Amino acid sequence: MKRIYKNIVAAALLVAGVSACSSRLDVNNPNYFTKDDIDNILQGDDEEKKDKVVAGLVSVLPGYINIYNAALNGGYSNGYAYESNFELRRFMQSGDVVEGSSANKGTYNQWYQNSPSVTYWQTNDDIQNYGYYLGPVYKITNAIKAMQYLSDDNVKEDKKMKGYQAQALTMKAIGYTMLMERYTDLQDVTSETKQGWPIYNDYAYNPATEPKSVAETWATIKEYFDKAVKSFHESSIGTKGYLSGHTSDVVYSINCAVAQYYRCRAAMDRKDWATVIDGATELLSYYPNFIKASDYGMDQSKLASVAARNDNGWCGKEYNAEENAFYNWEKNPEGIFGSARGSSNMFWTNGGFNALKRGPSGYYQVDADIYNALSDNDCRKACILADDFENYPIYSFENNDSTWYSYTMPKYTSLKWAASSSIGHNGEMHDNKYTVSDNIYLRTSAVWLMLAEAYAQSGQDAMAKQTLNKLLEARTIEGRPTMTCDNTMAGMSTMDMVKLQWRIEMWGEGDWAFYNQKRWGTQHMRGANHWSKTQISHFTWEIPQKERIGNPYWKSLD
Repeated sequence: MKRIYKNIVAAALLVAGVSACSSRLDVNNPNYFTKDDIDNILQGDDEEKKDKVVAGLVSVLPGYINIYNAALNGGYSNGYAYESNFELRRFMQSGDVVEGSSANKGTYNQWYQNSPSVTYWQTNDDIQNYGYYLGPVYKITNAIKAMQYLSDDNVKEDKKMKGYQAQALTMKAIGYTMLMERYTDLQDVTSETKQGWPIYNDYAYNPATEPKSVAETWATIKEYFDKAVKSFHESSIGTKGYLSGHTSDVVYSINCAVAQYYRCRAAMDRKDWATVIDGATELLSYYPNFIKASDYGMDQSKLASVAARNDNGWCGKEYNAEENAFYNWEKNPEGIFGSARGSSNMFWTNGGFNALKRGPSGYYQVDADIYNALSDNDCRKACILADDFENYPIYSFENNDSTWYSYTMPKYTSLKWAASSSIGHNGEMHDNKYTVSDNIYLRTSAVWLMLAEAYAQSGQDAMAKQTLNKLLEARTIEGRPTMTCDNTMAGMSTMDMVKLQWRIEMWGEGDWAFYNQKRWGTQHMRGANHWSKTQISHFTWEIPQKERIGNPYWKSLD
């Protein structure tokens, strides 16, 4: 990481500028502070001065949860430069999705096919590997930038400063977790001899640092998360660091829920089941509610009315994003982090999966084995096509004229992210140019599944099934018999029940499908509707060449 710090940080000492504040901060130059100036302010008693110095450094951190930066994409500023786009590539590799068909290959077909020509893991791959590496590095760098002023000596018992410290620690821990997930073997997380990652604490041009062992690196990450949660508990943020509500400042904030979410994920990676149970149980006590079954995607029974033409030639019935919990915070009590409508320039949350706006190459289907394992009483099955749907109309604006195309939407296509128009849309309902719909990036269903897996992995099968039963009850269609583990997954081991529910519930979200398989050390067979059966060849990336050049302590690739 030495080279990264040289290129990205390019500074031996941070200086923070605050414009037009000389009368308030009482320093000689209002636009330039040395580290000593800032430390003196932070060790003083003037809360206003402290807040002005640190708030700016910490306020940018939510933007590093899901980074958008051209550097991640080899310098190109497009949709591929989102960190979440890398997650999408991992999901495509997993086999839980079928993209288009062999005749209509989609944007991510090479990832779906796990094409041998896509050498994403290799040390000299400047985009797929190096870009994947830069995301966590940016998180760590910006966390350290704030952390240098958030030592325990500076924070003391100041509740507001404890909140800032917790946010920066969380971001630093997330960055190192991602590096360990990507660049080490999750089947061997206790090794004292295999290389983990160098740990950096100074926002400076750091000298080359020897990587800690895998075990030591994971232990350090645990320390960061544990301290972050403790600082959140002692902070002035919400209730013990947790926030509630759907306003922009709440949903786009790093609070204790975000810290616990990633703390649990890191604990899952290192097989620390007790920490998962501890963190997930606390988080879910603040976020106990589920999406209503009627708001979970679009029921396939509504597709015919949406597809019908009215007298003017437009689609018959609008299905607005407001009706879909995956676009609407008000219908999604599971949301932990994201952005509220109007606060982001992203067009659709997982908009590429919106079958109502796509053609054949973009009809993303659920693996047939997943579909066949679903109960007819499950709302998640209700938003997957049971049969081909013919003559679905797609509107396009080409050469200053409108054009309609009709396609067959194939069986198993998911309507989880279906919407014919966005919240607050302007113009005709077929217009797909803009949206002010919400972006829900993290949600608690993953936490319920982490909790269930931790119970199952630690031999507490009854508790695992009890946890899954809560999720299944919430996903039961109103008026139908309540689903349970025993009446929907009879004959399966508890751990297999957990694995199946991971595949069903988190379909299309984040990179869970890929890293679950890496963590379990197994890959799922691809169902009958797949047109490519090729499995993932590499779960672990090689250390990028540009990182190796700057740090001679990395072991050779041999």
